[in-house]
Parts: sequence; C-alpha cells; structure tokens
Amino acid sequence: MAAAAAVALLGLTSACGGDSDSGAGDWSTQGQGTLLPSAAATPDKNGVGVNGATREPSSTDGGSAGDGSDGSSGSGAKDGEGTSQAVPTRLEMPTIGFDENLISRGVNSSGEINPPAGVPQWYNKSVKPGQDGISVIAGHVMYDGPDVFYKLDKLSVGDVVTVEFGDGKSRTFKVYAEESVDKRKLQTDPRVWGSSSKPVLALITCDAGSRVVGNHHVSNYVVWASPV
Repeated sequence: MAAAAAVALLGLTSACGGDSDSGAGDWSTQGQGTLLPSAAATPDKNGVGVNGATREPSSTDGGSAGDGSDGSSGSGAKDGEGTSQAVPTRLEMPTIGFDENLISRGVNSSGEINPPAGVPQWYNKSVKPGQDGISVIAGHVMYDGPDVFYKLDKLSVGDVVTVEFGDGKSRTFKVYAEESVDKRKLQTDPRVWGSSSKPVLALITCDAGSRVVGNHHVSNYVVWASPV
C-alpha cells in the first residue's frame, strides 16, 4: 500500500472517538467529527488509489465532478453479473431493524469521509456494491447520541444485508466476517482498502465498546459481506 494511502487514513479513525494521541484526528464533545479517511481516494505515484480509484482534483464533500455522484463508480471496475449501473440509495439490515436511505459522497476538503448525522454514506470512490472490488459504506455510531450504525455490532455471520439502487434494482449480501480493528491497523488494512477479484461490501463505524483514550474510542468496527 502506498504511504500516501496510510496518511489519508488518519482521518478515518477519528469519528465516534479516536485516540487523541494517535494523530488520528479530533472528535468534539458534541460527537461531531470525521469518520473515514479514504485510502482508496488517495492516489499513489501513478495516480491510482489502493482500491483502483483515482482522485479527482475537484473532488470534495457532497459530490462534485468526477466523484461518482453522477452514477459512475469512480473506480473503473467492471460490473459483476446482475449489478446495477445506478448509485446505491438504500441500505437494509433486517436482523437489527435497519432500513435507511444511503447518500453518495466522496471526501471532504481534508480528504476524509465524513457522513452527516443520521444517514450512512456510500463512499463513491469505491466500487458500487456488487461490483468486483471492495465497496465501502460508512456511518456514525454516535453523533449527539446513538446514530445510524449504533447497532452495527449486533449483526452476526449469516445475516442478510440488502442494497437498493436508484433504478429500482437491489443486491443482497450475507455477512461472512466482523471484527473490531484498532484504528491504526485499519489505516493499512487491505481487507478494506485493498483490492478484491470478487464483490465485497465493507460496513464501517467506530467501535463504541472499545477502550476510550482521551475521550476517543481506539477501535473501529467492520462488517464484511459477500453477494448471495
């Protein structure tokens, strides 16, 4: 993994709490902060990110030219069989009572993924859910109280996750792994920021059950799922 990718991940670990001594960003007393720095958005010396994505100079938080808000994945990956060409718009996890809209966003001006409160974000520099590669969806666990991914750690292996797209199609996934990952280690974890020859869905938040140092949780919680 390019060194630049690891640097960009520093912001990833700050939302919902991060070690204040780790250089992983800040988290205010109101629970506001950046959730995910994006390794995939950070190009190496060849201009290509670790997930095959290229970073557009004009890419900012909220969707500008070239960041995938127009329905492109921003990754150049080929669609897998049955994969929608449209942007994902809804996420369902019935075993934890989750059924919420998704927003499509890139990174903010600091190069960090920072979903707004109350809504999960598909990181549109990763592949679309169902394409070959790793598709990243992030959400806050706490934001002035429990937020959208507050129950993410209640998912179990075998649980179903469904992603709906803007064209009415949907793709169903099944959870195959979940883990609390130290925020420093996640910065270079290829299971999230690497490549994959098969579709992988990575759901990421902060681990509210992890140790707190300097008012910040020291770990993220990650759930991986594959298409059914």
